[in-house]
Amino acid sequence: MPERTKAVAVRVLILVVCLFARGKYVEGFAPPPSPGMRVVRLGDVASELATALDVSRRVEVVLVPRNDLVVSVEPSPAPEAGYRITFEQQFFERLNDDEISAALAHELGHVWIYSHFPYLQTEALANEIALKVTPRKTMESLYGKLWAYTGVKGNIEELLGPEEP
Repeated sequence: MPERTKAVAVRVLILVVCLFARGKYVEGFAPPPSPGMRVVRLGDVASELATALDVSRRVEVVLVPRNDLVVSVEPSPAPEAGYRITFEQQFFERLNDDEISAALAHELGHVWIYSHFPYLQTEALANEIALKVTPRKTMESLYGKLWAYTGVKGNIEELLGPEEP
């Protein structure tokens, strides 16, 4: 085979591999999604989790420069509009996608409690609800980052219940 033909064949092979390769190897060369892209997906993730947790109220997710609670939920200014989950921007940027989903699930647990009278609003109950859609290890990781961020450590057993064998 002439050298020119070999060179063309190698280039075509490389092109084919690049076009058809999928998975983590190729993704590893792509830049990570920008914080802006992660923010855009927040509403979709919150909607999916709300559906899974049977929360029928609309939920909006916003990032703010400062939130005394770091992550919180409250009724929207127009209560019939649903609820607003607020993340402190700096804390949000420290979380991976799974931890963001866990935080959203926890806050949606509070929304579920609001809409199911006569349940008492507690962190433990919000976590119990979140654990229906989030692995315990992810919740533990989220709390670890929250405690490191705030400098205040809590009791994971009180918040998530005893770990099942």
